[in-house]
Amino acid sequence: MTQQRPSDPSDRHIEYVSGQPETDADATTASTSSEDFARGPRGRIPYQQSRPGPEDDRLLATGEPVRPSSVRAGGARSASARSGASATSSTTPGPSAARPGGQPGRRAWLPNQHGAHYMLLLPPIMGWVVGGFSWVNLLFIPAWLGAYLTYWAWSQWARARSPRRRALALPPLAVYTTWTALLGVVTLAVAPYLLQWVVLLAPLCAIALWESWRGRERSLLSGLATTAAAALMAAITYSLGVGGRGGFLGLGADATSLPGVSPNGELTGWAWMWPVTALTAAYFCGTVPYIKSMIRERFNRPLLAGAVAWHVLVAVATVSLARGGWLPVAHAALWVVLAVRSLAVPLWQWHLVRARRAPLRPRTMGVAEIVFCLLFVLTLAIH
Repeated sequence: MTQQRPSDPSDRHIEYVSGQPETDADATTASTSSEDFARGPRGRIPYQQSRPGPEDDRLLATGEPVRPSSVRAGGARSASARSGASATSSTTPGPSAARPGGQPGRRAWLPNQHGAHYMLLLPPIMGWVVGGFSWVNLLFIPAWLGAYLTYWAWSQWARARSPRRRALALPPLAVYTTWTALLGVVTLAVAPYLLQWVVLLAPLCAIALWESWRGRERSLLSGLATTAAAALMAAITYSLGVGGRGGFLGLGADATSLPGVSPNGELTGWAWMWPVTALTAAYFCGTVPYIKSMIRERFNRPLLAGAVAWHVLVAVATVSLARGGWLPVAHAALWVVLAVRSLAVPLWQWHLVRARRAPLRPRTMGVAEIVFCLLFVLTLAIH
C-alpha cells in the first residue's frame, strides 16, 4: 500500500543481483522483449527498485509489463525537454504519465490501492459486531470514507510535479474536502462525544500528511500510521453503538457494563473492545510490510524478516490468550495461519520472479486479503 514520489524512468535506475557489468540502457532496450525489459537484462533479476514512476504504477495495477517503446518515448520526451523542446513534449504526453489507465485525472478521484477497501470497512464492522449498530453511522461512515478520499486527493496534489497535474487533483480535492467537512460537522453536532477520538487520530493523521508532503506517502511509516488510524474506527463505531458511554476513551467507571464479552466472560464492554481493536490494528499493520515485500520491496530480506517476526509474535500471544479463554481458539488458529503465510507467500512470489514466471498481481493479493478479513471477523464474533 505504500510507495514514494514517482519519477520518470530516465531519472532513476534499477539495481540487479549480479556481479556482471551494467550494459548500455539503449542497447538493452533494443535487444530485449517487453517481458525481459520489465525484469531487466537476461540473467539478472531486479531486487531493488528506486522511486517508482508512472510506468511502475501501471505494472502494479494491471500486471501488464511496460513496453520498451513507451519507455523510449518517455526518455525521448525527457531529453527533448532538457534540450529546450518543452512545447512538443507538453502537447504529446504519455498516457501512463499524464492519464493513468488512459483516463484523465482518474487516479485523483479513485484510489488505485487494492487493499484500501477492506481496510476502510472491516474496522467499522468489528465495532458493529461488538457494540451494535447506531443510526449515527449513516452519517459517520460516509464522513470517514470522505476523509480517506480527501487524504488520497491531497496526496496526489502534493506529489504532482507540474501545474497541469496539480490542476487535475484540485476538483476531487475540493469535492472530497467539502463532503467530509459538511458530514463531519453534522456528525459531531449529533454525537459531540466523538471529539475525544481526536486525541488518538490527530498524531496518526499528522504523520500520514507529513509523509505525503515529503513525497513519502507510500513509506512504511505512512502505511503504519494510516492503517492504525483505520483500525481505530472499530473503537469509534463501538462508541457510537453504546451512545458514548464508558467515559473518556472507554476508561470510565461504567466501561465494563456495556455490550461485548470475551469467551471466558471475564472481559466485558470496553475491556473486551480494546483487545478487539488492538487485534484489528495488529492485522492491518502486519499487512503493510507483508504486501510491500511482494511488490515494491521484493527481495528485501530485513523487511520480510520484520513482517514474519511481527506475525509470529502476535500468533504466540493469541495462542497464549486462547488457552486461558481470553480469545476464541479459532481466532488464535487464524493467526497461526497468518504467520505461516507471511513467510510462505512472499518466498513463493520471489521464486516466481526469479523463475521468470508471472508473479502474483496486486488484485490477486487483495482478493486473498478479503477472504482473511472475513475470517478475522467471524473468528472474533462467533464464540
